[in-house]
Amino acid sequence: MKSFSRLLLCAFAAFVASDGTMALAREVLVKTNSQLKTALDRAQPGDDVILSKGDWRDADIVVSKGGRLGSPVVIRAEVPGETILSGASSLEINAPYVTVDGLFFHAGSVSKQAVILFNSDHGVVKNTAIVDYNPSSFETAYYWVFFNGDSNTLDRCYFKGKNNMQPLIGNAIEESRRHVVTRCYFKNIPHAEANGREIIRVWGAGKFGPNDKDGAYFTIAENLFDHADGEGTEIVSLKSNYNKLLKNTVIATRGCLNIRRGNFNTVQGNIILGQGAEGAQGLRMSGERNLVQGNYVSGTEYGIQVSSGEFIKNALTPAYKPDIKGRSGEEERIAAYPQNKDVTISDNITVDITGADLEIGGGYKKHWPEAQLVLLPENCTIKNNRFVRPKGGESIIGTTPDKTGPLARFTFKPNSYLGNVLVGGKNAFAPASSGVRSQSLPSGWTEARERAALKPLTAKDVGPAWVIALREAGKFSVEDIADSVAAKTRQKKKKDF
Repeated sequence: MKSFSRLLLCAFAAFVASDGTMALAREVLVKTNSQLKTALDRAQPGDDVILSKGDWRDADIVVSKGGRLGSPVVIRAEVPGETILSGASSLEINAPYVTVDGLFFHAGSVSKQAVILFNSDHGVVKNTAIVDYNPSSFETAYYWVFFNGDSNTLDRCYFKGKNNMQPLIGNAIEESRRHVVTRCYFKNIPHAEANGREIIRVWGAGKFGPNDKDGAYFTIAENLFDHADGEGTEIVSLKSNYNKLLKNTVIATRGCLNIRRGNFNTVQGNIILGQGAEGAQGLRMSGERNLVQGNYVSGTEYGIQVSSGEFIKNALTPAYKPDIKGRSGEEERIAAYPQNKDVTISDNITVDITGADLEIGGGYKKHWPEAQLVLLPENCTIKNNRFVRPKGGESIIGTTPDKTGPLARFTFKPNSYLGNVLVGGKNAFAPASSGVRSQSLPSGWTEARERAALKPLTAKDVGPAWVIALREAGKFSVEDIADSVAAKTRQKKKKDF
């Protein structure tokens, strides 16, 4: 008991709490699951619970004691990256102001909702990696990170190899707001054509219709998606209001950055380098009053697609099959794709796109008449975009509405086109003619010169510092970091014990 007490209370430091009283901050080094549980049960604001380096199998890290503003409870690795969590290990944060730092989940699996679960406010998980944490069956569904609560942050983490159902990161529909995913590295997520395997899916207020005035207020900023295919359709799927997708870089990844539904979303300053990879796409959107500005897209199947919306008020034909969804016991018809209204698409650059640089009304009448995707974008502003096609071809395309039969009832407010420039391509959509001018491809043009002023993120800019250091030391490639660190740690453990 005395030895355990000495282990549990290995260091003390005095600090002044926010209420002016004195308290003791402890550094508690733990080496077993039982010691970890005891330390977490006794945690106080300002405490550091330190997990020793080595193998931690089936560690159920449940944090129910939190900190306060300026004095969080900290759970950290003794050496970042050398605390290896495997088996059924997981992390659940159920208290406010908790910071988790430097853990490494490797080659395990869970039978719960997520490997890392935020049920908290003001929680932080940083410098942490999850690699190949997959079940034996693809159909066994769980997230790697799931957000409940308010104002939690995922910072400088590394994710590689998720190959089962559910998105890698998800946000709850109800009462989950203001979370942040920033400076994370998503690497080599294998492709499987199964809907619901986005890298990040942001549910929340606005998912069920345009009349919801609340939002998820989720920020996804300065992350790198590198061959992060997942489902191959949507890399990031915003399905709520008031979210921000800012300054992310996408490299050779199947799918698109998508405002799947929701209003007042911002997609700004992102760089998509498709590099001609199969299934690589650009930007897609649905919803009202969204802003898509200052993005760069190259080498993809399409550049910017402004989707058609679904009419749901009544059946236009007897064959219509409405989508019925709801929450809190209330069910109603939900548009599969909300109509694009009052959207601003400005200052974007697309380069060397296989299909169209800009498509207005994508998916019009798709699956008609079972689906009623017949609402074209209206009152949108498309301005100051630059579309570069070194091989020529149709740059801007669009849909003219069908005015026959039950569709004759629909009229749409015109969209506004201002100051758009086509370089080497042509406009094939008459409504855009007044706001588009053509230029020839400059002599000596290259795609590298086109994006010379941009700053795409690289592996040096994102993820845990310990991952970057190992990679730069040249000891092993990024794909082998997990196995190499695990082997190194296990060798040390054998020597120590």
